[in-house]
Amino acid sequence: MLAQSSLFYLYLSTFSFSSAFTPFTSSRVLRLSVRASSSITMSSSPNENIIGLSEIGSESQKSSSDIVSNNEVTSWRDKIRTSIARSRKIKGGNYVQISTVDPATLEPRCRTVVFRGFLKENGSETDVLKMITDKRSCKYSEVTASLGQGERSNCELLWWFAKSSEQYRIRGHLKFVGADEEDASLLTCRKDQWGNLSDLAREQFFWRDPGLPFEEQLKIPEGGRDSDGKVLPPPDNFLLMLLYPKRCDYLRLGDNFRQIDSIIGNQIWDFQRVNP
Repeated sequence: MLAQSSLFYLYLSTFSFSSAFTPFTSSRVLRLSVRASSSITMSSSPNENIIGLSEIGSESQKSSSDIVSNNEVTSWRDKIRTSIARSRKIKGGNYVQISTVDPATLEPRCRTVVFRGFLKENGSETDVLKMITDKRSCKYSEVTASLGQGERSNCELLWWFAKSSEQYRIRGHLKFVGADEEDASLLTCRKDQWGNLSDLAREQFFWRDPGLPFEEQLKIPEGGRDSDGKVLPPPDNFLLMLLYPKRCDYLRLGDNFRQIDSIIGNQIWDFQRVNP
């Protein structure tokens, strides 16, 4: 009876500690056993959803099918293609965080946006990631405000895949494609992306200017459509936002595998495994 009470108390203590310090977990994966002598021991096997860095992303106990373990060094594009496929049915699985720097204060700024696929060129996917934004948003002004001639808008994107406990940190520069874009193929891509949005997403680009004191919204075209139900042309403030990657830092928490890919020459990717 004493051993059982001690076991119950230790489990509650472990749960309380885990809940306070690991927000992604509902309980910490620990095996507790009671020996014949009534003493309690704790063990955590390296193969049991792993200790160390892997504790950051463990969710109670993941099934073995959810844990990715492959020590082969392949390109980040090969890896992320698999990660996307495994998370395709997870709501919010295409939400990513993108960080820029406020040029006025040199402070970091981070926000969540929706990944909308890879840019295609001549029918084939490139490494360029597609997102959208509003020209009136802070991210646009932060990126473009202080750019001199020849300078690029550096940023970093973070993508966390909860199902497989994988993290991608993709560094590169942003390009905004608006109505004044000179590249005809990018203009077509912008138009197509506008048409592919949901009605509710299109409506947001007809709202009042963001960040100003609140006012009731003006009457806007429902669904971004005309009276006949046809999708309206994209307004000038609708921008296709492209991230041209130059470095990817990949970390898999399931087995603490880390790899860094970087462009070393004429758009040639070099990738190597590094210590986590």
